[in-house]
Amino acid sequence: MPPEYLIRHIQDALGRDPRARELGVDVRVAGSRVVLTGTVATAAQRQAIGEVVCELVDCEAPTGHEVVNELDVVEHREGGPVEELA
Repeated sequence: MPPEYLIRHIQDALGRDPRARELGVDVRVAGSRVVLTGTVATAAQRQAIGEVVCELVDCEAPTGHEVVNELDVVEHREGGPVEELA
């Protein structure tokens, strides 16, 4: 499968799979590696996205792709400053 089709297939799956539900992940394919970058809200979401992609590209098989999960977690913290709009 050409890299651009694989990327699109992964992005579609991330948008549909209830474990991930994420459209903002950047996906790159370099040889047999699939690299995920961007930011997500929680560590659990980061892990779920990695699992979804791993299943999709059959990363456990000798002929599958390696998934490199470089997603950053930016957890929302309560009690931060409140911006008032006038």
